Amino acid sequence: MRLERPAPPGPPQPVADPVRELMAAHRELCERATHPLEIAAALEEAGVAAATAGRYRHADVFALAEELFARVPRRPAEPAVRAPVGGPVPPVPVRRRDRVGRLVGVLGVVLLPLVTVLGPAGGPGAARVPAALAVAAWAAAGPADWSARWVRHAGQVQLRSAATAAEFRARMRPVLPVAVGLQLAALAVTSFAALAVLTALAPRPGPVAGGLLHEVVQRAGPAQWAGQAAVGLLLVGAAVLRRCGGGPAGAAALLGATGLGALLAGLRALGALPAWATGPGALTALAAGSLAAVLLPYGWRVVGEPGAHR
Repeated sequence: MRLERPAPPGPPQPVADPVRELMAAHRELCERATHPLEIAAALEEAGVAAATAGRYRHADVFALAEELFARVPRRPAEPAVRAPVGGPVPPVPVRRRDRVGRLVGVLGVVLLPLVTVLGPAGGPGAARVPAALAVAAWAAAGPADWSARWVRHAGQVQLRSAATAAEFRARMRPVLPVAVGLQLAALAVTSFAALAVLTALAPRPGPVAGGLLHEVVQRAGPAQWAGQAAVGLLLVGAAVLRRCGGGPAGAAALLGATGLGALLAGLRALGALPAWATGPGALTALAAGSLAAVLLPYGWRVVGEPGAHR
């Protein structure tokens, strides 16, 4: 009886491409991404770390993101929707509604210092300083937008130079604090100028002690200066979010501060607030400061995301 020899083993079968499962799971992100750092940040949030990148035959997450960026074609930009001739007018875009909400929010926040003249805090000439501070805040809205443009430009520069998502975040950490500092400096200049004009046009009775600089600074109390700073923080935070893809959150914070200020003014008129909250500027500091304390940390997180600087 003749025994048949077993057939020699064939060549090893190729292992399935492990990157395909990531391509399927993150296809929409890869199609819309403008830089591999956006994909790397999403992979890190999904739990793909340097230790697990080896399973996909890559040394780190950024190298894996680069392959995904190269293999998945970009999605073409959607053409603008046009109404046919004689047809119905398309609905107002969401962007336009957001713009209206932002403008209303900016106007409300700028006018927050005027709530100090409502109710028991009002009196003869009490609206002069709040009106001057409101004008100064409105003038500082332009520098806030300029600071937001600079933040986005810095993010785009770092997208081209950072090697990993972690390096991008590390480089972007000080950017928002610098923008906030620039905004506060611009607001201090406009506030000082507005109060200087007020002092020249309507000087306080009595001799001037300490010179013009001291007189201008003393026109507003500590609570009014604190409220003015809080308004500046809100303005720059909302402007940065608008430039970096978080416009609805910024507009919501502005509108929330306006609504909270109006609510506090009503409570003060009813005598439902403590005595320390009835002085000039206290309500502005409370309303704008509380919303700024929520908005700025959120904005700092958004600024650190590569996708925010497309």
